[in-house]
Amino acid sequence: MSDDKNKVYLLGDSITQGLGSKKVNFSGELSQLLGESYEVVNLAYTGTMVDYALQLLNDNKVRFTREGDVCVVLYGNVDAQLRPSRTGRVFPHIPKRFQGGGMLMPRPFYSHTFAKRMGQHADNLCRKVLSGVIKIVDGTEQWMPLESFSPQYAELLDRLLGLGFKVVPCSCVYISEKLFPGTPKQYELYSQRISTLASERSLDFIDFYCLFKSQVEFSGWDSCYNKDRFHPNGEGYRLMAKRIAAQIEKINR
Repeated sequence: MSDDKNKVYLLGDSITQGLGSKKVNFSGELSQLLGESYEVVNLAYTGTMVDYALQLLNDNKVRFTREGDVCVVLYGNVDAQLRPSRTGRVFPHIPKRFQGGGMLMPRPFYSHTFAKRMGQHADNLCRKVLSGVIKIVDGTEQWMPLESFSPQYAELLDRLLGLGFKVVPCSCVYISEKLFPGTPKQYELYSQRISTLASERSLDFIDFYCLFKSQVEFSGWDSCYNKDRFHPNGEGYRLMAKRIAAQIEKINR
């Protein structure tokens, strides 16, 4: 990292890190929009929650160097999501390959090769069936309930502000009720709490939930999401980059 540029740290989960071997995300677009006076440092990691960001601070991975340094906080998506319960009767008996993190979620994209695509559709059907059976028999779980999320998110904001960072808190993204029953309501609740915590600290809040919801209602899911209707596609990431860049430029005027 260069000490003569303003740092923009991105703290988040797979929405921010990106998917696949190429980890496509909004970092590059954000760097172009902000220009050469900024350096974007993406510390997001798939499947992580707000406690991961606190550990990054403990490990001195997020270092304040100058007045224009910014932290963009994009947590809540993993924390709040309702998932098939792993502690009931069914989960221990499903195939091992489906017990890994995210393997019961819908596939985000498919191969252009016909044979591979057919296999992936079959895999996605297995995910759907197994997930549905677990939810019927054993219900759902939430990795970080709101009463646990709130104080940790507040601690993260306070520690970042205490170090001197300008902080950009962001809501959860929009998500499909059909593919993730009950999760949109949870995302609304968590986003409202993030907004409140931001307001209490006089921080401007980016509402990606409403931004993406409006885009989906106007142009459809494929206009900004991958096939899982959870992870943004290239156009969705461009929307995120533009909104974040505008906010960073505003607070660093």
